[in-house]
Amino acid sequence: MQYLKGKRFLQSLSDKLKGFLGVDTVLLFFSILLFFYFVFYIFFGERNIFRLIQKEHYRENLRQEIKQLTEENSQLRDKIKYLKSDLFFIEKRAREDLGLVKDGEEIYIIVDKDKKITKKDKRWIDRVLEKYQEFRLR
Repeated sequence: MQYLKGKRFLQSLSDKLKGFLGVDTVLLFFSILLFFYFVFYIFFGERNIFRLIQKEHYRENLRQEIKQLTEENSQLRDKIKYLKSDLFFIEKRAREDLGLVKDGEEIYIIVDKDKKITKKDKRWIDRVLEKYQEFRLR
C-alpha cells in the first residue's frame, strides 16, 4: 500500500510536470541539449558571432580605404589633366629633361668637381657633361 501511494505520488508529479511543461522528459532533455549545442555553435563554433563582428569591422575598414583611394585617384587624374594642359609645366619639363632651348638662348653649365655622379642620378645634363669630358680628353 505504501508502495502504491509513493508510485501514485510520483505518477501525479510526473503528470503535473508534463502538464506544466507540456512535453515528455526525454523530449525536454533533447531540446535542452539542442539549445546548448546551438549556443555553443553561435559563441564558440567555427563561424561564431565574435568572428563575424571582427570580419564586419575589417570589411568596414576596407570600404573606407577604397573610398580614400578612389578620392586620391580622382585627385591624381585631375593633376595629370592639369599638367598635360599647362604650357609652363610642359616647357619646364622639355627644358629640364630633354635639354631644349629657345632660339637665341645660351646654356651655361656649372660643373661641380667634388660631386660624384652615379648612374641612377644621371640626367640629360649629366650625360652632356660626360660627353664633354670625353671630348676634352681626346
